Amino acid sequence: MSFSIGRFALLATAATLAAPVTTSAQEVRDLDGATSDVLIFEGEVGTSPVVYHYTIPANTSLRIDVIPSVDSELDPTLTVTDVASREVLAEDDDGGEGLASRTRIYSEDGQQVEITVSPFGLFSEDSSSGPFRLELRPVISHPQDIRAVTFGSVMEGTLESGSNHLFTIEGEKGALLEVALVAGDDGLDPYLSLFEGRGANGEAVSTNDDGGDSLNSLLRYVFPESGTYTIVAEPYGDSSGSYVLRVAPEREYMVQAPVQVLGLGERATGRLGEGYDSGSIDPTEITYQLTEEAIAAIRASNGEVTFNMTTPLFEDESFPSGVDSYLELGFETPLGFASLMSDDDGGEGLNARIAIDVSPIADGDWLERLRLRASSIGSGGDFEVELVEGMQEVEEYDWDEEFVE
Repeated sequence: MSFSIGRFALLATAATLAAPVTTSAQEVRDLDGATSDVLIFEGEVGTSPVVYHYTIPANTSLRIDVIPSVDSELDPTLTVTDVASREVLAEDDDGGEGLASRTRIYSEDGQQVEITVSPFGLFSEDSSSGPFRLELRPVISHPQDIRAVTFGSVMEGTLESGSNHLFTIEGEKGALLEVALVAGDDGLDPYLSLFEGRGANGEAVSTNDDGGDSLNSLLRYVFPESGTYTIVAEPYGDSSGSYVLRVAPEREYMVQAPVQVLGLGERATGRLGEGYDSGSIDPTEITYQLTEEAIAAIRASNGEVTFNMTTPLFEDESFPSGVDSYLELGFETPLGFASLMSDDDGGEGLNARIAIDVSPIADGDWLERLRLRASSIGSGGDFEVELVEGMQEVEEYDWDEEFVE
């Protein structure tokens, strides 16, 4: 069981500063004597960093947040260094909300750390300054409290405000990890993090807040190397409540080609995300071209076809798709994609549908150059596209109804 350090003065047992700071001319504040579930300290960065010392108790995970004030122009960076060895344990720039910095340090034996808050671009023209709030959230996590999970497993628990639960999983290089943290009641806003190694130490390799249904979290990660990884489940903000943690069955991650083929009467599957350029493992869009068999069949018919983009027909409610389907039909040209027509919600619900008679472009190589581009408005997720014969009914969007109060 994990629990937060509360008002029983556990923090008062932390070791006090044994020697003055010799690596910085800045005044160092000793935070070891404080007693609180969350330690909050106000500070201000000018032309030089602000430095703090704090001793992490044994078997404790410490989350550190540096949050610029609302009216502050500060873009803070955070560095955590071991006082004894001078080893840099963690660094972060925008790991929190907006420009806020966030990192986590896990100490098995206890250690004194130096927390340095600096303006982004220190000693440059881009350097910022202003007030900030430093928040420390220490949570005791005994080694026996770290539970092991496997692919396809389900765990349940209850998270109190300020607490976290840790789970280890063994990952093989190239395998896809999908973890859903689903709230059991309305009081919990779940938050997921993933760390390399055993314990939540340093900067998370992946995080997610509301990637699942409603406020639930859904984390997807491809293991770059085989080894032990730690999943951290915690409440966002001051929320609390019961939860269910689900790990999807193991499957190998397949890189999705930017251009794929689509046959007549076939359903193709895919997944959309924030794009490879942003570090996501999923693209923002996928383009389809017609197979030779589909082109021949269309030319032999009256040319009436329908393109559909939907959420999966069979979907695990713990791993829902957040796709709001959007389809574009057009041509590849020397200058790029030229859109012919598009649709957002022409199918049922948020599904997209394009019904068209392509007989006027059946001659020449127009059908060979025809492209269907699938993307999502808002968040991503799994989807399916299909090409069928005939022109299905396209629903008209009622804008007047949308804005009726």
